[in-house]
Amino acid sequence: FPAPSKTLILRNHGLLTGGKTVEEAFNIMYFLHQVCQCYVDSGFTHSPVPPSRLISQEIVDLSRDGTDSCRFDTGYGDQEFEALARLLDYQGFETGYPHSVASRTLLDQNMK
Repeated sequence: FPAPSKTLILRNHGLLTGGKTVEEAFNIMYFLHQVCQCYVDSGFTHSPVPPSRLISQEIVDLSRDGTDSCRFDTGYGDQEFEALARLLDYQGFETGYPHSVASRTLLDQNMK
């Protein structure tokens, strides 16, 4: 993914994410959706932020320091994605997702 960001927010159309794998893109989408939901829930979508509610630059800098080591391309989220696919398989949707050996064994036992 050559772009500097793996996320795109389309005004009045929704969110778009990309990644090296479907699992990575899904994981990024999940967290991006959570961030957007917090923004909407905060009530700042149609009104300016009052100065008393602004976050200080010190807090912004401290927050930014922790995100430099955060990477989505390390397999993070693979197990979560597989678990969600397995839930769909249990419900009869037959996702066709290639589950791990341990997961496949569990799925076969429960589908009998």
